[in-house]
Amino acid sequence: MFGSPSLARLAPLLLLLAIGFVLPRLVPEYFLLLGNVLMMYAVLAIGLDLLLGWAGQFAFAHIAFYGIGAYATVLFQSRLDLPLIVALPLAAILAGIMGFLIALPATRLRAVYLALATFAFAEGAQWVFNTWDAVTHGADGLRIRPPTLFGYVIDSDIRAFPALAVVLVLVIAATMYLTQSKLGRSMCAIRDSEHAAAASGIDVARTKVFAFTISAVYAGIAGGMYSMFRTTVNPETFGFEQIVLVLSMVVVGGLGSLPGVLIGVALLGLLPEIMRTAMRSILVYRELVYGLILILAMMYMPRGIWGLVTRRRRARR
Repeated sequence: MFGSPSLARLAPLLLLLAIGFVLPRLVPEYFLLLGNVLMMYAVLAIGLDLLLGWAGQFAFAHIAFYGIGAYATVLFQSRLDLPLIVALPLAAILAGIMGFLIALPATRLRAVYLALATFAFAEGAQWVFNTWDAVTHGADGLRIRPPTLFGYVIDSDIRAFPALAVVLVLVIAATMYLTQSKLGRSMCAIRDSEHAAAASGIDVARTKVFAFTISAVYAGIAGGMYSMFRTTVNPETFGFEQIVLVLSMVVVGGLGSLPGVLIGVALLGLLPEIMRTAMRSILVYRELVYGLILILAMMYMPRGIWGLVTRRRRARR
């Protein structure tokens, strides 16, 4: 029932890693910027999917942990003079601790009550980012100095691309092992039926807290990735628009499926750029477009694009 992912499933990660090191030599820097954004969103969306798609917990605090990871990574480097290899994991751990503390009361709630409580926390976190001038510099945000990784200065999208690819590969590999572990199976059981999971001997409350904490760690990692290729970090990045976007990525791609999440990230991650270049007249309605896509996906593709693909495969067989 439990186990580790096969070598056949892990092999594509080596290809992804090779692309991460080769692609910067072949394509313009603008496309590398888009790739950096997609890789960062991939980690963020995978973390949300662990909570929403695997554990069945409809929560909105994910974007707050993303902001905590970004701000903490920058502050650890600028205030404590820590290298990126130390600052990013510490920031992810800090986000995980915050996720654990929020999970203790929040996971006692269900459905819309959990969504509202965690949304309130996300709004509160953004208020802190906006008003804590001594630490976050308020609405002006923080300037990010080029991080250093073992003497490798990440001062451009070209130099950031391989580093982000390594982080993404590690996160995907960790997710593969997690979802096939006992904890991953327990999360699925809770998603399907909390009563049945409890009757099977699963500690529902503890598993929910674990899922919430791990999801927050993933969001913290994504925040650290954000600081690796951006020049500033400000509160606008962690607002309601981002919540809708990441949620849409997960739902449209396919809840509870790693390939589906990556598909959703690729499609909706590029949508803002497509709207900016080809549909500039409707750019102001970006949140409305995300919401419409989300509604249509839930109505006509409840299992997302990947669910539709797998269903058709089974029908052919």
